[in-house]
Amino acid sequence: MSIKSLLNFFLLFLSSITLSAQTYVTTDTNLQNLVNASSGGETFIVSNGTYPDFYASFTKIATAENPIVIKAETVGGVTLTGNSYFVFKKAAHITLEGFVFDCTGNSTLVKLEASNNIRITRNVFETQTTSSLKWIVITGYYNDYTFQFLSHHNRIDHNTFQNKTTAGNYITIDGTYNEDKTVNQQSQYDRIDHNYFYNNTPRIENEKESIRIGNSQLSTTSGFTTVEFNLFEDCDGDPEIVSVKSCDNVVRHNTFKRSYGSLTLRQGNRNRVEGNYFFGDGKANGIFINDANQEQTIYTGGIRAYGTDHVIVNNYLEGLQGTRFDAPITLTQGDAIDGIDTDQSLHYRGERITIANNTLVNNAYGIEIGYAKSNGSYDQALQDITIANNLVIGSEHSLVKIYNDQAGEVTWVNNVMYPMDDAILNGDGYTFTSDEISNENPNLALTGSIWKATNTTPTKENGASSLIIDEDIEGQSRPTLSSVGADHFSSSGIVYTPIGINDVGPNAYGDTLSVIESDIVSNIKIYPNPASYQFYIQTDGIQLKSIIISTMTGKKVLQIDSDDLSEIDVSKLISGVYLVQIDTEIGKHTQKLIIK
Repeated sequence: MSIKSLLNFFLLFLSSITLSAQTYVTTDTNLQNLVNASSGGETFIVSNGTYPDFYASFTKIATAENPIVIKAETVGGVTLTGNSYFVFKKAAHITLEGFVFDCTGNSTLVKLEASNNIRITRNVFETQTTSSLKWIVITGYYNDYTFQFLSHHNRIDHNTFQNKTTAGNYITIDGTYNEDKTVNQQSQYDRIDHNYFYNNTPRIENEKESIRIGNSQLSTTSGFTTVEFNLFEDCDGDPEIVSVKSCDNVVRHNTFKRSYGSLTLRQGNRNRVEGNYFFGDGKANGIFINDANQEQTIYTGGIRAYGTDHVIVNNYLEGLQGTRFDAPITLTQGDAIDGIDTDQSLHYRGERITIANNTLVNNAYGIEIGYAKSNGSYDQALQDITIANNLVIGSEHSLVKIYNDQAGEVTWVNNVMYPMDDAILNGDGYTFTSDEISNENPNLALTGSIWKATNTTPTKENGASSLIIDEDIEGQSRPTLSSVGADHFSSSGIVYTPIGINDVGPNAYGDTLSVIESDIVSNIKIYPNPASYQFYIQTDGIQLKSIIISTMTGKKVLQIDSDDLSEIDVSKLISGVYLVQIDTEIGKHTQKLIIK
């Protein structure tokens, strides 16, 4: 046989293997039985359609060499309704891809019990239930008091979580407990990335965080969870947008927009918050009536921390309205001390926290330190706090607010602050030397939508001597003598940018870190947004070629090929969130459109 014939035979053999490894199913029972009986290396495809009360429990331990894939025939082509849900029990190396969860039941939509290397990707989650419900939960195995079965190394990526109206988290990272919950272990090394979290509302008293990592019982254990490259918009359901309640986790390179509340290091130690963007986007303060029938003002917030040995570095916070618990960066006092108190539900005072190279621009307030409740709680002062090389610019209130004297426990080094208009540096009677806070114009430039450093922005030595900060918010190299704030002035390539709608969800599939917006973004505008019956496209002279409107799952609902696209009729589309891809003479651009 010739070499060509052998090659053709080999290719035909590979093709037959690939085809035989794909199995189509249309019932939940069939899917469950086939997956659990699989020898690995197979793909099980649920045919497109709508399936009520579709339930399956997977117990198969596949391998990295021969994983199992459970997927919709096309991404977004399978809608699960009623009381539909999936459970993974002591399972491993399985991918769940491409489903739309539009359920009305009271069951957790996807639950991982003592499972590892499970990937939940390219799905859309939106329920119609009226009950408290956690949508995705990673936990241990019931009554595994000897810790033989732990969850670890799972990934939740490129999904859309939207329109949550009841209590419960979008994503909950839990763990394993002994019988009396005195020995515990959180699921470890899980990754949450490239997801879109939208419209978690209205605000309730508690238990409606978009992501909760750990809890009081797990707070002394190490999670090593990574939350990165996600977009949060209008996530208002809880004072804590992302709540970290365990140790050794990383929250980095996410973007938060128009969300009441803060990214909160609520419990646990040694967590790192790095390279995130926070935008208020002009969202007005809200009103919340709490369980005691008291009226509270709620704000767009930034970063709040309790516990020990955290690092808050290279974050950008702009246009936020929050103060006290929701100030752009805030360390309140606590009501417990690490190593002394044992009730992990308390607020442990901040100790050995480093806040360095953050940029705060045009917020209502700035860095706030030492807030305590008027009822006498939160009476434990901070200890050994370093605030270094930060940049704060504002035109109202105080750029620094110190509520209670911290008796020399807060060290200020090489910060630059520039109060404008009605703002003051500090109205609390404290004075700062120029080595602590320098009052000078940082000479920033608006680049796209971000205020960045220029070649005349002040440079300072690293004031956080115990911390190596060798890159800036954009992933550019940061020398020891660098620009203050999150951005170091550099001409080198940009690695990280704010996360946009094109970077997340089922349609942004891939392992790229971030998509740099094209130069036409500032020239293309859709209005009004939200729209009711029609919307308009402003182009500033750029010639349009076509538009495609798709759902968040990628289903095309409208395409118009024309150079006359100034007015688009959407009166026949149902209410929801859509993506509008605009093709122009100089390139393509995608924007989110809300139709009400």
